Amino acid sequence: MCRPTGPFSVFHERLVLPARRRMTGSIRGSEIDKRDALPMPGVSMRAMLPLVLAVLPSCRDGVLTTIQLDGEATTRIEGATILETLAGDLGFESFISMNLVESEELENQGVEPGDIRNARLAGFELEAVSPQDADLSFIDDMLIFVSSPDLAEQPIAGADAFPEGATRVAFEVEDVDLTDYIVSESLTIGTDVTGRRPEEATEVQARYRIEVGVTLQGVKNAR
Repeated sequence: MCRPTGPFSVFHERLVLPARRRMTGSIRGSEIDKRDALPMPGVSMRAMLPLVLAVLPSCRDGVLTTIQLDGEATTRIEGATILETLAGDLGFESFISMNLVESEELENQGVEPGDIRNARLAGFELEAVSPQDADLSFIDDMLIFVSSPDLAEQPIAGADAFPEGATRVAFEVEDVDLTDYIVSESLTIGTDVTGRRPEEATEVQARYRIEVGVTLQGVKNAR
């Protein structure tokens, strides 16, 4: 911003300074009245607390706190003696028909289905855990989707780069609200993979994190 010089410089400085700032005889130095840092006259912080608590639930679409749900599952992919196509589901059995509402993290907070405001996949990764020299290069691309008995299948993450030597790959996550799937009490995380079977049997582990936004009522229930 252009600053005036000469006799108008002092006038300019007085304009941009707060109304209660006091000049010390030179525009190069100024002192702020300490009273400016105090709360509004006649209003204590204790008196303002009920107002803050009343407004808080309306922030972030009514979400008071976010609870993280972490899960993992392991599957074994049999090796192939000849070039053999790998297609379909990898077979993470513990990802089938999960009831996340009854997870320890939510139950410890007293959260019920009606307390869940939103839920999203925050991360998903795949890792080759055995044998020691195993990698994920036998996979060409992989899609992660969520489903439940009464809801349509919905893609939530995917990856299409599994280079030679890569033992762990983080997936790109889609911005999908999973609330309806979680409260359905029968959620399944499925995989759709294309590639070729590894030369030897390989154990693969999948890990996910779901962030669940919970309303004020959910936290009250835990008290």
